[in-house]
Amino acid sequence: MSLFVKLIRLGLVLAALGVAVLAILALFGFAVPELDLLNHAQIFLLPGTVVGLVIVTVLLGGMLRSVAAIVVVVGVAASANVMLPEIVGSLRARPLAPADGSITMMTHNLFGMNYEMDKVIAAIRAEHPDIIVLQEYFGEQATDLHPLLLADYPFFVRCRGGKRANLGLYSRIPFAQVDDNACPNNAYGTTRTAHILANFQTTDGKPFSVITTHMDWPIPIARQHEQLNALSAVVDKIEGPMILAGDFNSTPWSYSLRDFVARNGFTRETMNLVTYPLSWFYFGAWRDTIPFLPLDHVMTRGGVVVHDLHAGQKTASDHLPVVFTFSVE
Repeated sequence: MSLFVKLIRLGLVLAALGVAVLAILALFGFAVPELDLLNHAQIFLLPGTVVGLVIVTVLLGGMLRSVAAIVVVVGVAASANVMLPEIVGSLRARPLAPADGSITMMTHNLFGMNYEMDKVIAAIRAEHPDIIVLQEYFGEQATDLHPLLLADYPFFVRCRGGKRANLGLYSRIPFAQVDDNACPNNAYGTTRTAHILANFQTTDGKPFSVITTHMDWPIPIARQHEQLNALSAVVDKIEGPMILAGDFNSTPWSYSLRDFVARNGFTRETMNLVTYPLSWFYFGAWRDTIPFLPLDHVMTRGGVVVHDLHAGQKTASDHLPVVFTFSVE
């Protein structure tokens, strides 16, 4: 066997062990927040550890094979412990929608560099939602999209602020915005995040709340944790049926997001639904990619029943819309 082949085999074995070690370290993200960042890569760690198991089984022999296989099997188990419940959860059957009284809602991060609002309005008209919540809804997008929405969605509110604080809510159904000083109206402001909280009623008089927001990326760690804690303080004061929808910039595989869902009594409806990125900047230009991260989430509690949920039609954004139909018990 040539030296070159030996080096390739060694590299493959080390890579297999390396991926397994990363998967094992991610398991301890509940204790070390820095390790929780590894959980956002679980979509690569699970197949990587499975391939790694094949590599060490084929390329190694004797005691080395046994030791390496044990390490990689533990890595597979650690990653599967996170990913399999998500996959299984996405297969669950949803209750049928009632004959009348159901509501359809869309959440969509428009992408600040998306100026093709004709594609956005086409995606909206394809789904006919009753309520729309938008993130990265900057002035450039609103200038073109707002007039297109007004005829069908006469009830609306916008937030204008810092990077993640540009939000919109449009509705066919009248609503009352909760004035909690969390929706700025200064495009040159420094408020980094915001939320819109609105109170609705169904046609038969059942109240429900809708809140939309846009979180920062999980790095730096403390910043997103602070934002999730602040949002927890808001939703803790909301009584009755509610829907939380938006771009959380966090995968459901992280302890951080799982903890947020659990401590606030939410059901996360967006199981195993990848929405990002549809485009990525490399080689000097934005280029189409295949989405692999579930960053856009819909959460419910208090008697909101979701009957259908799916990714919407592709627009020129780097996110897919999420569309769901629900009723209120």
